[in-house]
Amino acid sequence: MIRDRLARFQGVMYLRQSAFGLLPALALGLLLSCGGTGAHPIADPPSGQVLYVISSGSISTYSVDSDSLEATLLEQPVELVPPPASLLQFDPSPHDHFVYAVWSDGQKVQHLSVFATDPYGVPQLPAIQTLDADSLSQFNLHPNGQFAYMLQVTQNNNQYYAKIRLFNVKGTDGTLKENAQLQGTYGPAPFWPAQLYGFSPDGTKLYDASPVPTGSVYRQRSISKSGGTLGADNQLITLNGSEDVAIGSEIAVQHQNEIESSQAYLDIFPNIPNPKRAIHCTMAMLSYCATATNIQLDRSGRFLFLTDPATAAIHVVWMNLAKHRIVDTQNSMPMTSQTPGYVFNKAGNIVYAMQTDGNVHFFHFDPTSGSLTEGGTPLPLAQGSGICPAHYQ
Repeated sequence: MIRDRLARFQGVMYLRQSAFGLLPALALGLLLSCGGTGAHPIADPPSGQVLYVISSGSISTYSVDSDSLEATLLEQPVELVPPPASLLQFDPSPHDHFVYAVWSDGQKVQHLSVFATDPYGVPQLPAIQTLDADSLSQFNLHPNGQFAYMLQVTQNNNQYYAKIRLFNVKGTDGTLKENAQLQGTYGPAPFWPAQLYGFSPDGTKLYDASPVPTGSVYRQRSISKSGGTLGADNQLITLNGSEDVAIGSEIAVQHQNEIESSQAYLDIFPNIPNPKRAIHCTMAMLSYCATATNIQLDRSGRFLFLTDPATAAIHVVWMNLAKHRIVDTQNSMPMTSQTPGYVFNKAGNIVYAMQTDGNVHFFHFDPTSGSLTEGGTPLPLAQGSGICPAHYQ
């Protein structure tokens, strides 16, 4: 699942929710230091639900009980890179035996480091591998954990150029080896020439997008199962460049109207090349379709989460494609302190939400009915913290 605000094309690095968890927009300036390895406060390994909290550069690892949603601290905070380095991106592997960190050192040179985790999912020092990643960004680890992609953007004579680079993952230790074959080139362009936006729900395609004179074009590329090499770019959908977009099993497009919010609307398209609109939702169908400012698809692709400032809530709506309607499930949770400010666990049945009271709140989510049920004890967050869920196997 992916989402985008196309203003990010203008040279601003986009931190993907699926890659970095939920760190604030100022994450590029977060500092990491080095932490201890004290005793585990519990005797048994976690149930599988792991939540990382990033605060002032430290990674704290929590086990979250799948039934009660109670969070238990597994280890004292671990600082992955020493000051004055800053963390740019944090990615757990699919089984969470390794985590990947893109970071910038004191000379603003970027690196990509691989860290093993212990049986609790806690990152271990030192890094088992560190690669030069200068001018690289947007680390996209494939859901199978076997390969990853990064975008290299360079500037020459006031023009920007982008290349997609492929890294293969060694199954035994999580280390990376770069494939010498470039997977795509973009540009020249007067500003950021391309973005990577994650994978299709089945992992068979990689999405990318680029600005065009009339707006922005979203594309998909097939992925080779054997080595991760990419097929040709195929146009998916072209938009005018001012929308909020979420792509999963469907494509959801929120059209804003800054002058008159009642004229805003939400469109749903099937996820196929050059799709025909399946749902056109205006205020007459559902008020949130006109007032939502952020849209997210749940992992099942059946429901949309719509952040609605007018009601100070995030509403869950059902996409009824057969009847071409958006239906309110009457389920919601309070607005979050960031945008989007919430993230799903790997199975899609738990929602972690950073709310305005300064805590992470935990919700059971039923992907068949769309119901949200809060559980557990809210977890206090330090100001400027972020969260990133994982699943330890």
